[in-house]
Amino acid sequence: MLLPLPEKLWNRYSAAHLLNRAGFGGTPAEIDDLYSRGMDGAVECLLNAPNDEDLFPRPPMMEPAKRVEYQKQIKNAPTEEERVRIKKSFFRDERAEIIALRLWWLNRIRYTTAPLLEKLTLFWHGHFATSNQKVNDPYLMWLQNETMRQHALGKFPVMLKAMSQDPAMIRWLDLNQSSKKHPNENFAREVMELFSLGEGHYSEMDVTEAARAFTGYRVVPETATFHLATNAHDSGMKTFLGKTGDFTGDQILDLIVLQPQCARFIGKRLWQFFVSESPNEKTISEVADILLNNGYDIGKTLRVIFRSSLFYSQAIVHHQIKGPVQWMIQTTRMLEIPLPDAKVLENSMAALGQVLFAPPNVKGWDGGRAWISASSLLYRYNLAAYLLSGKAHILGGGGAKTAQLPLEAIAPPSTRVSCNLLLEPLAFRIFNIPISTRDFSSYMSYISKQTPPYSDNAVRDLMQIMMGTPEFQLN
Repeated sequence: MLLPLPEKLWNRYSAAHLLNRAGFGGTPAEIDDLYSRGMDGAVECLLNAPNDEDLFPRPPMMEPAKRVEYQKQIKNAPTEEERVRIKKSFFRDERAEIIALRLWWLNRIRYTTAPLLEKLTLFWHGHFATSNQKVNDPYLMWLQNETMRQHALGKFPVMLKAMSQDPAMIRWLDLNQSSKKHPNENFAREVMELFSLGEGHYSEMDVTEAARAFTGYRVVPETATFHLATNAHDSGMKTFLGKTGDFTGDQILDLIVLQPQCARFIGKRLWQFFVSESPNEKTISEVADILLNNGYDIGKTLRVIFRSSLFYSQAIVHHQIKGPVQWMIQTTRMLEIPLPDAKVLENSMAALGQVLFAPPNVKGWDGGRAWISASSLLYRYNLAAYLLSGKAHILGGGGAKTAQLPLEAIAPPSTRVSCNLLLEPLAFRIFNIPISTRDFSSYMSYISKQTPPYSDNAVRDLMQIMMGTPEFQLN
């Protein structure tokens, strides 16, 4: 059972684990603050963090009405030459907007005072995977991101309905082309296979009948709002999951969440993202029961998970591979530096394999071991060296220097007079776990060759050795 962790077992390492999994890590001072609250206080602090949206105004982008006007100009251009000119300008602006949107979200994750909310928004982005490569509208992608954030900690059925009427999703899965005469089955299939039930828990007839219920879903171009085109909607009788009625799209979703399998599916996805890739059937059933008993409330379910002994067990802690976004944000937070400049950041996320607003397909990112390849691991090592040194040439190509590492804060003079005084706090900052005797000896063999008080270069080199290890890739 998911029994609570005894308070006597709560320690700095527990607090660090919670901050890493329920957020994006932090500095030793932030970890200590969380630790000082006790386990219950720490969990509540993350679940009830104050809204910080005022700190992150929407990046400049084309409003829906302006986009419609642009498209009219392209259509009504007096000459082909003028049409080409306007289209080039339009696509150039759109490209700049999606890059700015990615930078906006990464900065929001980096500086948020509500890390769990952003972690969940990232979770839902992978769950309801939608790519601007098909949507081709940064405003709609931003709108979806805000909708996910709004419902992230709320009740899953509400989120599911919001996503079914989300303008980016409507375009992504072709609902805008689905009509009574020609129903499109893409959304109906994915809403069951990928969003709520999983393969093998519905029939092809269920897909066909559900598709009829979602016909007529449209987006008003000038306002980017949902609209049901009644003349294109099939309001006839439908048989779905063994029930018959003149079901609407919302009613189809109501029937889906009544299936016990839906709670198992969502519970498993939450567990895989926050805890472990391979939950056993007993754990899945237990999380499903928690979801059902709390009306699919995500926040209440996570409260139980984050307080459980299993969450803090040896089999879970430091056994999750950091995804690229997690790696980038957690590393810069730990080093107390800003994110790299826009060009380096854009190139790095592509090289590491997680470009926001561009998941590889409708299934999202595979995660886990898929994050690591020979090339991506080498890039992580080089990126760590770049962040530590600020030398742009390390990554090859352009990019500004990084902000100067605050080495006085990371390794104060009082810690530089002996190996032990330097190693222990530095290892906690970087790994957040007790390091093995073997690893400690390895780091000791380097630093013992240096002369105390240890120089900035010696500290930086030691950090690079630590961050260039497989262990640093884990949470």
